[in-house]
Amino acid sequence: MAAREMTGVIHLVNFEVSHLGDFLAGLGQEEWPRPSACAGWTVADVVAHLTQGARTWSECITRAVEGSANPPPGQRALLPGERGSEVTAQSAITFRQGMDEGKLLQAFVDGYHRLHQVLLALEPEDWEKPCFHRRGAMPTHEYLAIRLQELTIHGWDIRSAFDEFAEVPVDPLPVLVSLVPRWLSNSFSVEPGSSTPIRYRFDVSGPVPVQQDVLVHGDSFQLEPKAHVGAEVTFRCNTANYLLLVYGRLDLDKAVDTGRLEIDGNRKQAAGFNTRFHGV
Repeated sequence: MAAREMTGVIHLVNFEVSHLGDFLAGLGQEEWPRPSACAGWTVADVVAHLTQGARTWSECITRAVEGSANPPPGQRALLPGERGSEVTAQSAITFRQGMDEGKLLQAFVDGYHRLHQVLLALEPEDWEKPCFHRRGAMPTHEYLAIRLQELTIHGWDIRSAFDEFAEVPVDPLPVLVSLVPRWLSNSFSVEPGSSTPIRYRFDVSGPVPVQQDVLVHGDSFQLEPKAHVGAEVTFRCNTANYLLLVYGRLDLDKAVDTGRLEIDGNRKQAAGFNTRFHGV
């Protein structure tokens, strides 16, 4: 990865942390227990999850630089087909027990300050070193991109709890779009008894245009460029709402009513997209 790209990703992570930290600092004590857009998680749960992520990422990147892609103490790789969401949620809840909002916010700030120092110390050759991830080792630069994804999407989860018109920031969009195939692969779920292929088409206007089909068979799927054949369902939206749709954050009816999304085709099949791709 080029030095300019390295610096850009670090800047984006730092900006998202600063932006979210400022927002959290303005919340009242009674607002932290509010449900976030991440199903089943309060605002405090999401902050605890992000804070744990900062600590984990600092440790794993440091170990990668030292030449180790093995799990740190207390962590392990996920088994094939295993989903980590429930474990992650419980871990976040346990982590924040005994913390008031002020201590949790300080832990968030301290954790990301430490991560920033780790990132600033990286040399160009470090970005290609394999780094532990629970779904398999990956180059450190890809690992950091996932942290940007987590900060951006979970930051929206928190802000949208207070502003239904909250938007995903523009600057991280190119990185997040590049991670969509990985997300779809990890979140795909087989739907029993479903054998008829369904073609979902994404017609994304910008600022990062996407023209792509997701062809779902009963027990598999494939990504294709926009085909000449028709699609059972076509989603039309901008890039930010495309990501929110893919990450399962949009209620389809409400998204259509508020102008976030246009849907052509069978509405029941459209709703089925997030039953097939529903979190990790």
